[in-house]
Amino acid sequence: MDRLETLAPGVGRLPLRTPTLPPATSTNLLIVGHSRLVLIEPATPFEDERRVLDQVLEALAAEGRRVELLVVTHHHVDHIGDVERLQQRLGVPVGAHPETAARLSMPVDRRLEDGDELDLGEGIRMRAVHTPGHAPGHLVLHELSSGIAHAGDMVAGEGTILIDPEDAGDMGQYLDSLRRMGELGTRALVPAHGPTLKEPRAVVDHYVRHRLRREAKVLAAIDAGAEDEGEILARAYDDTPRVLWPLAARALEAHLRKLEVDGVIERHQGRSRRGG
Repeated sequence: MDRLETLAPGVGRLPLRTPTLPPATSTNLLIVGHSRLVLIEPATPFEDERRVLDQVLEALAAEGRRVELLVVTHHHVDHIGDVERLQQRLGVPVGAHPETAARLSMPVDRRLEDGDELDLGEGIRMRAVHTPGHAPGHLVLHELSSGIAHAGDMVAGEGTILIDPEDAGDMGQYLDSLRRMGELGTRALVPAHGPTLKEPRAVVDHYVRHRLRREAKVLAAIDAGAEDEGEILARAYDDTPRVLWPLAARALEAHLRKLEVDGVIERHQGRSRRGG
């Protein structure tokens, strides 16, 4: 139980090592409830880390606290690595958004739509908030009494968030979802990776400003005469180490697609220019 951090009555965070993108090394499992428990983001595929979780769950069971549901925020591999094992070991259902369920090989027993609530009794109630952009079925799980939300990959306590169009990422949706998350009135955000974020509105505002600043750099590069993606990347991501440019190229594509949808630019045969 030493690694289980109590964030509020009925809300605990347990980081477990996962094969995620560096510099992050773990994914946060959130344990919500008093006697009736929900596990959000059971993600580790590693046997030693699974033993840590099993010991925590056994200690909770000895206190009369039982897991009733597993919930995943989205379908990426560093968020689902322990779901099937726990589903079979504990004999409990899995909850996810329908868009996530469509991308998982394991059965999803409970479809969680935007606004659905999980009432665990004893004052614990969670609301599912659909926040697409990073992934089509991404959910934020907001525990209403404590104001703590598992933010999944909307924000990060370490590392960054990749919006990858080749994996159904959508920059416009992501920005809209960030803004919506900022209006939830949360008191703390538990990102999938890294420490708890205790100033949610400031964090969300920072993420929105960062993406819009990058978008402005993309447009400035186009206005300066860059048309093909290599030229735009070199100018718009000149502050990014070259070793990260392959990832930056995917983010650039997300920005370009958003700008095209917004009617700001036109794209033809791999070249971009101002619309109009």
